[in-house]
Amino acid sequence: MPNNIVQRLQTLALLLLMMLMGTLSACSLLPGDQQLQQQQLEQLQDWQLRGKLSVRTNSDSVTGYLTWEQQHQQYDLFITGPMGQGSSRLQGNPTEATLTLPDHDQPLTAPNAESLMAEYLGWYLPIEGIRYWVKGQPSPASKATSQFDDYGLLSNLQQNGWTIRFSRYQQHQGIWLPGLIKLKGYDYTLTLAINEWTLHD
Repeated sequence: MPNNIVQRLQTLALLLLMMLMGTLSACSLLPGDQQLQQQQLEQLQDWQLRGKLSVRTNSDSVTGYLTWEQQHQQYDLFITGPMGQGSSRLQGNPTEATLTLPDHDQPLTAPNAESLMAEYLGWYLPIEGIRYWVKGQPSPASKATSQFDDYGLLSNLQQNGWTIRFSRYQQHQGIWLPGLIKLKGYDYTLTLAINEWTLHD
């Protein structure tokens, strides 16, 4: 066999090997174990996200920027833009919530965040459920109907009167987290586009 043909075959074999190795490497980065994925999310208790949040109703639509820090049961949300009427801060836990508004001298308090936001902002986030949903995880507090994709990632969820869709997953410190979440329920349509995840665990 002529040397030039042998060289071409060797080059072709090398290229095929490199392509195969690249494919295997890419596959190794993909999720695949649904149970392991959910276990990782359950263990993730301390995190921060930054993103853009839009809220739409039948009569209005507002958009703002959100920074959310979660430390186990404690949450701290900083909202800027029209929906926050400037800059607003929501802090609390499952038994108490505090809302700080730019046009109020004193923080406002209530047993839960939803009532505060509905009364003073005109819209609300389902805080107790969404702190799980933003990770791509059903809330353990109530029954849910879940659909997972071929990689074991949550793609659709129905829980507590809300329908949630998840997309744009990316890996952060070995954990796959969604980058785009759309929620519909109670005459609200909420879209959260996450620009940055910071994991503290």
